[in-house]
Amino acid sequence: MFETLNSVLQAYKLKSIKEAPAELESDESKPCLVFFTLADERLTLLLAASRILPESAFIVTEPTWVKVLQEGNKSVLYLLEGITMNEFGQCFHTKFKTPQRITFLCNFCTEAGFSFYEPVHQEKAQKFQFYEGLADCPMSSGIELEEYTNDKLHTRLLAAARNVNVPQTMAFGFFLDKYNHHPITPQVQLISLSRNLSSDEIRKYLTAFPASKFVIKPSGTRWMGSRLCTIESKDNLDRAVENFKKCMDSLQDNDCLLVEKFIDSSITDNCNLGARLRVFVTRRPNNVVETSGIICNLGYVDQPINGDTSESFSINYVCNLLQLTNEEKNQLVDKINRLGEAVLEPIIDYETQYLTHVPQNKQTDFIGLDVVLKNHKGQLEPFLIEVNDHDCISTLQLYEVQHSPNRTDILDKWVETMLYRCYQYMLKGKNILMIGGGGYSKLNIFEFANQVGINIILVDSNPQHFSASYSSQFFNIDIDDHTKDIENALAIVEVVRNHCIAVDGVVTFWEDNVPLSSLVASFLGKPANDYQSASIAKSKLLTHKKILADEFNKLIFDCREFSNGVDFRVLNNVADVPNIPQKYYPLVIKLDTGCGSFGVEVIQTKEELLARFEDYKSYIQTATQYGAGLSFKYQIFVTPYLQGSEHHVDLIMFDGELVAGYVTDKSPTMPTLCKEMAEIMPSLVDREKQENMIHAAWKGCHNIGLKDGVFCVDVIYTSLGVKILEINARMGGFYISKWQFNLRDVNLILYSYLIACRIKPFVNQNSLPRLYYNGFLCYASLHKHILDVAKLKDLSSDPDFFVILLDKGIPSDEKYEEPYASVAICSQNIAEAKQKMKRFLDEHSLNREEYRFICED
Repeated sequence: MFETLNSVLQAYKLKSIKEAPAELESDESKPCLVFFTLADERLTLLLAASRILPESAFIVTEPTWVKVLQEGNKSVLYLLEGITMNEFGQCFHTKFKTPQRITFLCNFCTEAGFSFYEPVHQEKAQKFQFYEGLADCPMSSGIELEEYTNDKLHTRLLAAARNVNVPQTMAFGFFLDKYNHHPITPQVQLISLSRNLSSDEIRKYLTAFPASKFVIKPSGTRWMGSRLCTIESKDNLDRAVENFKKCMDSLQDNDCLLVEKFIDSSITDNCNLGARLRVFVTRRPNNVVETSGIICNLGYVDQPINGDTSESFSINYVCNLLQLTNEEKNQLVDKINRLGEAVLEPIIDYETQYLTHVPQNKQTDFIGLDVVLKNHKGQLEPFLIEVNDHDCISTLQLYEVQHSPNRTDILDKWVETMLYRCYQYMLKGKNILMIGGGGYSKLNIFEFANQVGINIILVDSNPQHFSASYSSQFFNIDIDDHTKDIENALAIVEVVRNHCIAVDGVVTFWEDNVPLSSLVASFLGKPANDYQSASIAKSKLLTHKKILADEFNKLIFDCREFSNGVDFRVLNNVADVPNIPQKYYPLVIKLDTGCGSFGVEVIQTKEELLARFEDYKSYIQTATQYGAGLSFKYQIFVTPYLQGSEHHVDLIMFDGELVAGYVTDKSPTMPTLCKEMAEIMPSLVDREKQENMIHAAWKGCHNIGLKDGVFCVDVIYTSLGVKILEINARMGGFYISKWQFNLRDVNLILYSYLIACRIKPFVNQNSLPRLYYNGFLCYASLHKHILDVAKLKDLSSDPDFFVILLDKGIPSDEKYEEPYASVAICSQNIAEAKQKMKRFLDEHSLNREEYRFICED
């Protein structure tokens, strides 16, 4: 049964397939990626998926391995058995005791794709296509999209409109209405075709065609590879006319016939060696497209060059063969990468704008381009020949077999996109209880939940909370007094049970509600960090105590300054001030349950602290600022003012394991009130320092008992190492989530929801950022006369800027104020981004010492 698969495994230098030792129980917390395909044709995709998430992807070769169940008004696909692979490359034929829900589908067995296969395969394709039509899970491509993506004329018209190099083309079609929405381009001429077109008329067209050497080939979903493709010359028009007629007679009504200029793919002036490239392009989770790899076939130009007729090489090999310098090589690869992205972008745009009949669970995520290199005046120029949908990885499999055991990472980004869409599907319909809606800056967490299809059950004290309209159910319960968290948690649980709500997870994105949220989850029997850990995290003072106490057993007391903890002194009243050691000054005074920069000030001397303490304490006791941490039993304490660089560490943890961590650089805060001023993401410090900060942040969370969630940890990197300032047991706010997603497809909101539902996310810790952000936060006291809301909205239309409104308007002045906006420059080059930011700050007279960080090297 698996002879052909075993032969490919052998070529990959992997062991033969085994039967799984036991049938598996289904697991709703695990993704299930399924590929309908022949056994031997998509092993490279299974390898890529298994490296990322072992035993979560399955090749399905028989329609009987799948089952359809009706759930309400929708059909859902379940997996009964399949071929999977573990992290060591061992394949298993696995059966499920209880069917496993399919959470992502790629169908490589379509009727169009199998048009020229044996009847047994065509019958199988028909059944797989039937299942595809029933699937409600996300899919890569689909029969409706393949009609366009595999249409050479469709993709050529879109590419030519984006100034991609394509051959001069005459396109003949019986019905050309399909192309009414396409831009007109001089490179492609559309001609109506008639079945009774005479030989003389054909000859007349071919004679008028400007190229002396040309290619005749069919275009349509059935016409893959080089089937019926011939290379012709005006020196032998009789042969060309005959092949034109032969091709025309094989066309169906919705097919086309292309006559295109033959592109000489000779890569040097004095030999007939040609290159044909397969360029792979991926759609990322935020719809950005990236060229993910290039494979090259070399051969003689008088013969077809493809994966079946010539060996495959890397683009580096070709560049070395041509003796290109590093600069020339980088320029060529950059041209090819930009070509790939310029082809997929309009395909996605066209689907969004015109293919509204396509089910929403289907989209084009991955394509392969056939590209030839043309030597023009000593410069190699890439020309697009045709586009293939996701059924384009056979060339890559041949390459990997030829170069085994060295495998590429070309498909990794596609698998990551699959998983991203898969996770959203797994969350669809989940009931997530959210404790507190937070401020306007939290709007995006509700928008994302609505986009995915999560049912948010919101509990908040404000009966007019803006996010009530984004929630499936809203309960107005007074939860603001956090000295009554146990009573409030019991009240929430009672409401949930009285309304018979089946809660799948509990979450909060509002700092003050973290301990309450953990209590509610505990009472409902849902996974969460325990109340003690959440309470320690909420208190900076308890956090410092716990970290120092845990490290005390490992360190000599005199060496405490070498730990990640920060020494402190509690101030109950002014009489405690003389007990503070002189070495603390200058020091920082804080409110232990304060949020953001509320209550954080720098004091230079003992005399200043004595003079100001009572006023400080009085202000704190009478303040009413919402969300500032004032409704807890708090204490006031001081720490030494630490010298070093300030950073923000985002952590994703599951069951105590560090899934991923990321560092953001922060400018020095204001000299007195410690407001966060400016930021750069990703961090510019060296990798070793970043690893130290991530490890210290994880260790701090581990020490206080945090195990599950997305956390943000503020640290200072001193000459003696990392010092933890505070641990926030919830996702970072303000700009953090949007910047992270745009930079490297890391969706902290998604991961927060997944972990709340006990689904472990895969996060590519090693993904390289696409962009740099350097920006600043806007405060009423500093920016309201220069950057009002109208100005910010105008600024957001500038492609160089990324503006986030954190409030509906500009708030009234407060001593410890919150930002109302974030303004950043986004660029692929940090030096360029800093120059742009400097010009902007100069133009608006925003020249502060803290901003040197984002505009100077």
